[in-house]
Amino acid sequence: MDRRYMRYVVIAVLACQQYLAIAFIYAAVPVILRANGASLQIVGLFSTVFFAFAVNFLWAPVVDRWSLNRLGLRRSWILSTQAASAAVIAAMAILNPAVDFVAVLVVCLVLATLAATQRIATLGYVAEALDDGERPFGAALLGWGGAVGNAIGGAICLQLIELIGWRPALFGFAALLLAFAGWVFTIPEPARRKDETHPRRSVSILAIIRNDSLWTTAAMIAPGVLGVAVAFAMVQPRLVDLGFGAADIGWIGAVANILTFTMIAPLTSTIVVRVAPHRAVIWACMFLAIGFAALAFLERYVGTGFAAVASVGTVFAALAVQHVTFTNWFLELARPGETATDVTFLTSVMSAVALVGFAASGFVAARFGYGVTLILPGVGYALSALFAAAFARSRQMAVAPGNERLAIERTQ
Repeated sequence: MDRRYMRYVVIAVLACQQYLAIAFIYAAVPVILRANGASLQIVGLFSTVFFAFAVNFLWAPVVDRWSLNRLGLRRSWILSTQAASAAVIAAMAILNPAVDFVAVLVVCLVLATLAATQRIATLGYVAEALDDGERPFGAALLGWGGAVGNAIGGAICLQLIELIGWRPALFGFAALLLAFAGWVFTIPEPARRKDETHPRRSVSILAIIRNDSLWTTAAMIAPGVLGVAVAFAMVQPRLVDLGFGAADIGWIGAVANILTFTMIAPLTSTIVVRVAPHRAVIWACMFLAIGFAALAFLERYVGTGFAAVASVGTVFAALAVQHVTFTNWFLELARPGETATDVTFLTSVMSAVALVGFAASGFVAARFGYGVTLILPGVGYALSALFAAAFARSRQMAVAPGNERLAIERTQ
């Protein structure tokens, strides 16, 4: 197999194994909790276990610099976190999710922390394995691999839990995670890019905090991320309330996720590679705002069940478009030699904003209804598109004749 295509395969599988644990937390556990009588508020608050994704930029410089063993910088972290995740899932198997809520919460927090750490190493692997022109497609493959991982960690796990019970299903899931950990021994450690061969600098969070471009980007994407997080957290509980079975809900989410990342994500990457990264974000946010407005219109004229299933597909399609366009822009903004750290910071900000949406989602749905949770993403993406357009204009002004120095200062 051509080495380039082999790199693509590795990236897709790395994304898949990374999302096994993540999907189990956000796709399987909330359904199980709601089916056991947990309130919408509890289900929404449970998503805060992903707090680790909001702060993993704090230890990203460590993951970006120091190897844990002789496997190399990226592979050593991926192997260690995957093996530890398998152990955590095995420990969770002995708990009762209908009774041991606090214990399940704590274990899921540990699992999310491991997944957040593995994500840093995976992003670094992608940045070093792909050239600039290959990154949009690489971002799409990250999303597609994650969709497959979502199907396994969510739908298949829910199906197994229904068929054989919580404990046997989780022990089997832990064995699968361990098998993925062993696969890491067979993949190559990516070579350092030419623009990243300088000596490693000391760990400095201040360099991130002082980077105006990162903060501007974070503020710009926040409205869209907040809105879609509210919708994402409530699409599955809504199906539970409509009488859908747990396994059926898992498969609806899995199929929607795989289809959107198989069709929407590659199409988005094809478009993104032809335009500037920041302009791709503008058009993507405008498109998503229109899409959610159309969904709100659809809710008024079709059956509730059909609209609820359609909302799952719409949310995952939005996540596919958002993933490709935002990830490509994050990679563009990252400093040479600090790619994983900078991209992790931006994804951490996204996670922090999403956590706010997750935590508020149950209260919004309980107070205003599920329909409002699908209106908020449209409003959020519209605002992000406006902010991105303003950002683009400011960059054009910065590089106008006489402003070259200002442009340089803004990128430092």
